[in-house]
Amino acid sequence: MTSEAPAPTGDQATSLRCCEQLGLELREYREHAGLDPAEVTEHLSWPQTRLEATEEGTRRVTAADLKALLSLYEITGTEAKRLRALRTRASKEPPAATVPTRHRQFHELQSTATEQRTYAPTLLPPILQTDDYATAVNEHGPRPDQLTTADMAKYHVQQSTWLLNREQPFQLHVVLGEAALYNIAGSSRTMIRQLDQLIKLVKQPHVHFQILPFAECGHTTAATGFTLLTGDQPHPWLCTGDLLTTTCTNDPAAVTTHQATFDTLGARALNRGDSLDRLHAIRRSHATSSQRRPDVNTEVCRRLRTKFNLTIDELAAAFDCSVETIGRHLTTYDTTDALAEPVPKASHETC
Repeated sequence: MTSEAPAPTGDQATSLRCCEQLGLELREYREHAGLDPAEVTEHLSWPQTRLEATEEGTRRVTAADLKALLSLYEITGTEAKRLRALRTRASKEPPAATVPTRHRQFHELQSTATEQRTYAPTLLPPILQTDDYATAVNEHGPRPDQLTTADMAKYHVQQSTWLLNREQPFQLHVVLGEAALYNIAGSSRTMIRQLDQLIKLVKQPHVHFQILPFAECGHTTAATGFTLLTGDQPHPWLCTGDLLTTTCTNDPAAVTTHQATFDTLGARALNRGDSLDRLHAIRRSHATSSQRRPDVNTEVCRRLRTKFNLTIDELAAAFDCSVETIGRHLTTYDTTDALAEPVPKASHETC
């Protein structure tokens, strides 16, 4: 039997985001089918929170999830087709993650921008961050919004993913200080995954990425990072931030000065091809510190750790290697990893 529960109409439908409208309709179809949430989650082997978030419109509904619900609620024909189209539209919406107060104006400007130009001297900007990197960056920072580290990371990563993967993504131009690629956020493994993701991103046609090398005097042009957002408004917006606030202004004098500064930084930074080569080289340097070394005996290392309760720092000193290398020997590792960390040369004393 095909469910024929009425869909939201009029003001109710137009005031909802697509994901919220989809969730509302799915809840109405569930009720029309005479099923309570516990019966649905048991039948589909879902956690209760998944169904709740689906019906509240706070999570992305996958095609497989919708297919399972359509089958359970016996929704077919034109109604099933309409709900699938609604799910597709919902998947293209900006994320519904909680927007931190300090980022609200920036978030609105960024969501409607057609171009973003960012200079970041010491850390990767949020639009380029992976989940692990964002979590590490936000872990020790102040959170006046009372949001958790996970909330902050979720906001940044979801917003960035949507901006870079929507049907008509904006043009992104980033000039990144070389220090940002060496400053560890989390661990070397976190940095390696971050750099792998960055290498993929910078190959996209709408992403223009440049590295400002340590040796380039352009670093003196701007001491702090900033972002210029261009959209439908007559003038770009300049966005700057510190630990507690993000300030957005379209004051012509401030915008013009920072536009000139960004052009100077771009002229002094490496070109796209050289920047990609530098990325690969820096990625290798991080990998070196996190891989196994041939002269470190894994079993001996583990026995010293368990029998004598040596710390990782003590083991690193004993084997004359990095703590990341010791960590790789103490945990499960990929046997295809290169033995990249150089072995110290033995000293030869003359008698």
